[in-house]
Amino acid sequence: MSVIEHASCDSCDLPVVDPTAVESLKMLLDYAIAEGAGLRLPVFVLLLKMADLELAKCARGDIPLGADLPSVRIAAERVAP
Repeated sequence: MSVIEHASCDSCDLPVVDPTAVESLKMLLDYAIAEGAGLRLPVFVLLLKMADLELAKCARGDIPLGADLPSVRIAAERVAP
């Protein structure tokens, strides 16, 4: 079980996102982005911003936690036939 989910959903097997944990992770990411920018680490900052976007998607429910997403390494999974 992930840090940002808990199993309090009675009618389904899907995890429920804990809003306080999501907010804590967002604050941590914001702090790390600011520190990375101060240290002039653009790739690090970019990766953190991408993680922040993915966290926002999960919190909104666009991507269910634990879903089988296409692999970044396998192009055939990302390209439509």
